[in-house]
Amino acid sequence: MRELLTIGAFARAARLSPKALRLYDELGLLLPAAVDGDSGYRFYDPEQLERARLIAWLRRLGMPLTRIRRV
Repeated sequence: MRELLTIGAFARAARLSPKALRLYDELGLLLPAAVDGDSGYRFYDPEQLERARLIAWLRRLGMPLTRIRRV
């Protein structure tokens, strides 16, 4: 089983803020691999880094989140 990253560790690796990751989760752009049922804490799979970096790159190009969701 692959070791999951905490939201903080994943945010640092993806060069995103935890706030951005929570927003991407709410919008269905990047769902956590697991969520702790008691605390609601999010965990991410390292394989999700590529998708997170793609979303960040598209945002830097000025693409709105609603368009990224469609793409």
